[in-house]
Amino acid sequence: MIHHQGNNSKGNYNYNLCFYSNVSWAPHFHKNFELIYVASGNVLVTVNGQTEHLHEGDYALILSNQIHSLSTSGTSECWIAVFAEQFVPRFANYIDQLEGEHCAFRCGETVHALLQEQLLRSDCSIDMKKACFYAVCDEFVHTVPLRARKDRGDFLIGKIFDYVAKHYREPISLTAVAERFGYEYHYLSRLLRKEYRIHFPQLVGEYRITHAIRLLEETEKSVTEIAMESGFSNIRSFNHTFLSVTGQSPRDYRKQTARNPL
Repeated sequence: MIHHQGNNSKGNYNYNLCFYSNVSWAPHFHKNFELIYVASGNVLVTVNGQTEHLHEGDYALILSNQIHSLSTSGTSECWIAVFAEQFVPRFANYIDQLEGEHCAFRCGETVHALLQEQLLRSDCSIDMKKACFYAVCDEFVHTVPLRARKDRGDFLIGKIFDYVAKHYREPISLTAVAERFGYEYHYLSRLLRKEYRIHFPQLVGEYRITHAIRLLEETEKSVTEIAMESGFSNIRSFNHTFLSVTGQSPRDYRKQTARNPL
């Protein structure tokens, strides 16, 4: 199954950077861009079915809604930054209908030094992040041959995700989405299944469960209250969906993640 990472599709200067040892991620996708840097070892990255070997010193840029997975060949150390298009709006507009013939590239010494010295700082400002991401996107454009993006319905998929992100706590259906954007229901259903291996109820359910998990972790609200606030019509549906997504019941999840008393 291909997973949609809703937390990496939020936009509005959404950003995170993490360090990984022996990284391994199953096929997934999200709206935000993803920058990978291999500090040591070797990493295999697969983007829309095309696998590349990243070696020490290599960068890779994953574009919006590209299906990708990561695995380590031997051992590896890397950092991965996920950033919304608001950091690089001109690049996002330029690359909207394009893609690289491959995702791996090398940065020049000046840009590499900028990224390592500034982007990895915990106090890096939004303006400096913009400078870093524009610099690395410029390296990508001038290093990697570009081509017209294959017709995977990426733009339409992005619109669907945006709609779901705003309305998942309401009663929504693929029929309503199809009417909203002027497409046939069966076309959208086929697009989601064929290209992203996901069904619309599953997509909505993942958004709702992500919201429910936050409420379970951060509030004392009852499971029933959380189910209703997350968009579920009844507790049975909530429990079933939560179990299918997390492998646990909501109550077991809350017990496991509960903080120890001071």
